[in-house]
Amino acid sequence: MTDNLPTLKGLRAFEEAYWHGSFTLAAKALNVQQPAISYQIKQLEQDLGVVLFEKTHGRLVPTPDASELYETVSRAFRNIRTTAARIRAKDGDGVFTVATYPGIGTYWLSPRLPDLSEQLGAQVKVITLVKDADLFREAADCWILFGQGHWPGFEARKLIDEAVCPVASPSLIERYRKLDGSIDVSNIPLIEQDDPERRWLSWEAWLDRSQDDWRLSDNRVVVNDHGMALHLALSGAGVALGWTGIIQDLINGKSLVPMSPHHARSDFGYWVLGREGFWETTQGRLVMGLLKN
Repeated sequence: MTDNLPTLKGLRAFEEAYWHGSFTLAAKALNVQQPAISYQIKQLEQDLGVVLFEKTHGRLVPTPDASELYETVSRAFRNIRTTAARIRAKDGDGVFTVATYPGIGTYWLSPRLPDLSEQLGAQVKVITLVKDADLFREAADCWILFGQGHWPGFEARKLIDEAVCPVASPSLIERYRKLDGSIDVSNIPLIEQDDPERRWLSWEAWLDRSQDDWRLSDNRVVVNDHGMALHLALSGAGVALGWTGIIQDLINGKSLVPMSPHHARSDFGYWVLGREGFWETTQGRLVMGLLKN
């Protein structure tokens, strides 16, 4: 038994391995070779006297001890990153930073920025990235992320429920309208979001949950984020699944048209995240009040 702290290299290797679920991806994130990550994890396990990861069907699975350690380590590193960023950028005082995905940043958050800036009395900076892991590395004041509301070390407030339906541009709808006025949806290209983690509702999930009678096209255009999917839908390249809470302004303005009255819903959604205690601050209360309107 020792009171000495584990090595910083070991803790950083552990944080990345836990987050990515892969020694290889952790090595890529830290710009080292994979054996270096394996070595650091092994040393950390020997230091702590526990097993942190197990291999199950070829997948890296964290043990309960690893999950307990990650909650503490990730919170500590977030605080260090945030403090370091603020010290480095003291000339940037008066800037409030929001980190989120390109789609929600472009089509939902951007119209609210002037009011948010005015109420906070600060310049609002928006950072958009596709992956949660990259967003968490940013020294933001709050984050808007997709999930079920559980992020260790953060306090989350529900912003938008997941409710999706097919949307397309008016020009595309007219292009596929038949002589009898109906629309031949079976031939329209479907814009699909690449989702190896199976977080988002797919076309098949929408069809199953909405109980619509669409015949889904095999003509698919695959993109890696919802913002690009909406951009392609707006340009008339195909039909996208739109989160109605995000694109209501586009629907109201007739830029996008719902192609079905049926929505697919889940217990996922978009959440605003702040560090512990953020929602008790003046900024936290202002942010939640403005973004919920």
